[in-house]
Amino acid sequence: MPKQASSITTLLSSLSVLAKTTNLSRPARASLRIHFPGSPSPTTVSTPGTPLTKDAAALPPSYSISATALSNITLPNCDLSPVSSHHSSPSSSGHSRRGSEANNAAGQTPHYMVICLDLDPPFPSFPVLAPILHSLEADLRLVTEELDADEGYIYLTADEEEEEEEEEAGGRSEGISHSVTRGERRRTKPVVGYMGPKPPGVSSPHRYVFLCWEQPEGVTGQKVREVLGLNNGEGGEEGEEVGLAKRVRWDQEGFERMLGVGDVVAGNYFVC
Repeated sequence: MPKQASSITTLLSSLSVLAKTTNLSRPARASLRIHFPGSPSPTTVSTPGTPLTKDAAALPPSYSISATALSNITLPNCDLSPVSSHHSSPSSSGHSRRGSEANNAAGQTPHYMVICLDLDPPFPSFPVLAPILHSLEADLRLVTEELDADEGYIYLTADEEEEEEEEEAGGRSEGISHSVTRGERRRTKPVVGYMGPKPPGVSSPHRYVFLCWEQPEGVTGQKVREVLGLNNGEGGEEGEEVGLAKRVRWDQEGFERMLGVGDVVAGNYFVC
């Protein structure tokens, strides 16, 4: 069976420790939130290992990162992290408007990649096809136009994306929350389009893990496509469907090595 990438092992270990702190009054929250659109109630996964149905996780998600995971990022107009700049006072609603872009230690606007992998195909007891690549997105940036100091999470979006205002609809339970429009916040062209969970009916639940990195200097979505050989057919510039053959037994360590990514910035997983 394929060896699991060290980045995945490290993330799962840290999430396991976090999950042990969960209780009904104070559920654990992972560094990456996964926001699934849906009707009538979109779903947000905050707690690691949250169980979802196939329908709940069927559509491409969007993401938000805990400000505490952004240790090297300066956030404008908000004291969400130790390195946040504070150009103006937060509004009475708890939100702050953007005064400038977020910046990393090099003074550049950071961009992020998010990948989703099924760790357990076809069966957790015999994962000979693992991991399967379910999605890969790049060129996502932090949404600093409106920072939520109460929640402490910052959404990711595409530079060219039209952004919608959030409206709350319903509460949270067992690491799941509901909101109206966050699932539509980013609709960038993915490097590899999202494929919803489809574990065999006789299988026990699979783990679907999401890992987020800051893109190294010079790495763009186009560069990722070139590295993966997706410019001449599958995937391509428009993010067309990538066949199962390229997704099965995904070489995660090789992918990270070719792109020169550093440590995982944030991550989470659900089971289905």
